[in-house]
Amino acid sequence: MDYSGINAKIKAMRGNLLTAADYARLCQAGSVEAVARTLSEYPAYRAAMSQTLNMEIHRDIVEQKILLSLSDDFKRIYSFLSDFGVRKYMSAYFLSFELGIIKTLLCMVYDERDISYSAPELNLLIGTELKINTASLKASKNPEEFIRNLQGAGFYSMLTDAFTSRSSLFEIEMQLDLYYYMNLWKRQRQYLDTKNRRLMERISGSEIDLRNIMWVYRLKKYYNLNNSRIYAYLIPISYRLRRARLMRMVQCASIPELCVEIETSPYGAVFGDLSSLEKAYYKQMSKLYIRASSMHPQSLAYTTGFVYFKELELRNLISLLEGVRYKLKPSDIMSYLNLHKEAEA
Repeated sequence: MDYSGINAKIKAMRGNLLTAADYARLCQAGSVEAVARTLSEYPAYRAAMSQTLNMEIHRDIVEQKILLSLSDDFKRIYSFLSDFGVRKYMSAYFLSFELGIIKTLLCMVYDERDISYSAPELNLLIGTELKINTASLKASKNPEEFIRNLQGAGFYSMLTDAFTSRSSLFEIEMQLDLYYYMNLWKRQRQYLDTKNRRLMERISGSEIDLRNIMWVYRLKKYYNLNNSRIYAYLIPISYRLRRARLMRMVQCASIPELCVEIETSPYGAVFGDLSSLEKAYYKQMSKLYIRASSMHPQSLAYTTGFVYFKELELRNLISLLEGVRYKLKPSDIMSYLNLHKEAEA
């Protein structure tokens, strides 16, 4: 596949990513309504935000609307891909975003709130490959009905096998994450050429290793789960983090002991400060995408890198909206964001 056409398209789309100066301006907005108005001035969010300007604006509404911009971007990217295998892989890659939408909808159902997305918006957010009837999904009244209405999706049988009436939202979300990584790993081996497969395995393999370390740390520190429960939540794929090392992490009897295992692992330098796991994770993943895009321009790295940085931008905007809503100082809000100058290149 010739990547010159899609790379030119992605370069133009990258030009619409927010800069540090843009975030600083948004932090100064003073209210959620002002953030929405300011976002409507940016090309990437103009269409989504225009729908909010004539209604009573709440943080939840703005958060939901900004997500529409990535779905629109992905559809434009997908239309530029001519290779069947690359299209199949990119569908699996973008599934992370779609599963995030499903988690949001499921959270609404667990909280007994109506799903506020319209049917056309759900059709935009959840691609046709998942084969989900979005109208039925929107009409779901409880978690059991919601799960049944996911029938047709590739993860449906795995989810129903694990789901009981006592299943928590957390348990379902973990099952969806597990499916995403297993499916992605399978598709990159099934559909990509040797160069792209090795490149994407380096990126997704590192991501899986980092995720597993983060989950062991969080499950032990904040959830106090026993080892067998922790094992069940881990992604059964190893890249640089050998399985034996990961098992030793699970078996650690204390957090200080676990910290030593993490510090002496291949990712010890990444997690130098365990008090900010998420920032360390995004910093490392950003480095991987930037390096891959620079070293391998004739590959999928530039395309997947854009989707990664756009998802990171949406996460930043959600954090920013939360900070503005609670009247935090702009400098404090900025400190919570994951900003990487290279993403603007």
